[in-house]
Amino acid sequence: MDLQKLKAFVCVAKWRSFTKASAELFISQPALSKKISEFEKELGTTLLIRDNRTVELTEAGQLLYNEAPILLKYGEDLEYKVRALGENPDTTLNIGCTGIEYGRLTDTLNAFRQIHPEISLSLHRNTAAQNHAQILGNMLDVAFQTRFELDSESEVDGIPFSRDQLAVVVSKHHPLAGETELSIEQLQGENYIGIQPTSDHVPFANLINNLTENGYHPNSIMIAGNVDELVLAVSCGLAVGHLLYGTRKVYGGLISYIHTKDYQVQLEIDLVWNRSNKNKARQLLVDFVREENRRIGLE
Repeated sequence: MDLQKLKAFVCVAKWRSFTKASAELFISQPALSKKISEFEKELGTTLLIRDNRTVELTEAGQLLYNEAPILLKYGEDLEYKVRALGENPDTTLNIGCTGIEYGRLTDTLNAFRQIHPEISLSLHRNTAAQNHAQILGNMLDVAFQTRFELDSESEVDGIPFSRDQLAVVVSKHHPLAGETELSIEQLQGENYIGIQPTSDHVPFANLINNLTENGYHPNSIMIAGNVDELVLAVSCGLAVGHLLYGTRKVYGGLISYIHTKDYQVQLEIDLVWNRSNKNKARQLLVDFVREENRRIGLE
């Protein structure tokens, strides 16, 4: 996506006027109109509805206008990081995280920094979909993924990072908070919250289907956009949910983790990277994780 054309579109959308936008951008109206038309052609959709007096946004245009600030900010940050890498090659490592890998991540990165203090680590809190796209685009050096079809991704490689069971999570004030194990029967009638499939790792639809097939019937189902939203809802007593047991190291002060009794769901997390990525710092981290894996018996 051409960021200059995106900026032009945002300016027109903000003013709902080519006249005001062209004045702000210091270009002629015909040049601005051509730029927007080319942008729409590149995207394969109409973004603006024009008439003699007004400019309105199409549904696609409104979506792009809402998300554009994030794209533009990311583009500016990426340019800065690329320039920094050009000045200091192989001393910066961009790592994409989602939240569920935190169980092992903190210990691993602290240990890695002790050995390689010369490498600057930059952590990026993304959704799984964003990690996927940014790994493929070499915007991230490494990321953490589950359900990442490495065999079908010819550009991507990876190694195991974590294998963990999903645990039930409830508020610290929930009547079940003191239990060590929970059955599906004990969760009947509770409000349930999961993470939407497009935003994070846990395949929410598959998990719900698995639970209902085993006789689970929640009072209602809520959907969180990410791990942090799920933890907030659970900690406030709005619902119960599931998280990887290892994440209790991060969220255990807010919510209670309870092992499941009559059903188990295991998730595998991999450290992944683009095969074309030549960052030597990336290779140092991969080698470090491989050595850790050997020590802990993770294959």
